[in-house]
Amino acid sequence: MRRAALLALVALATAACSRPAPAPTPQPTAAATVTPLPQPTVDADAADAQDVFLANVNDLTSEVEDLASAKCEELTAETRDNPTEVTEIHGFAATLKRVGTQQAALNTDEVRNALAALDLAVGHLDGALTTCGIKP
Repeated sequence: MRRAALLALVALATAACSRPAPAPTPQPTAAATVTPLPQPTVDADAADAQDVFLANVNDLTSEVEDLASAKCEELTAETRDNPTEVTEIHGFAATLKRVGTQQAALNTDEVRNALAALDLAVGHLDGALTTCGIKP
């Protein structure tokens, strides 16, 4: 009996002193490791505003590209007949740039690309004016 009591005491002490087995670490599943990216909500009014804005930017870009590709005689006649046109183009382009960078609804790659194309076209026009000896 004494031996049985001693063995029971040793078993109890061993059990009490030993560390419990660590809980198994759960393995992540494929679904748990993929964090979904937040999707922006599309506001119909914002999309409409962007479409109208892009139409204005693209129209001005086309007009500027047409002027920039004109022959010097045509460009001279155009600026003589419409002496404020180049100044108005620069002003309108600057306004579109300012609005495009200040409005949250226009903070898109498509708008940034359209404005960059407009900048490029205005640069071409300025180069054509210089080449033709025309001061805006």
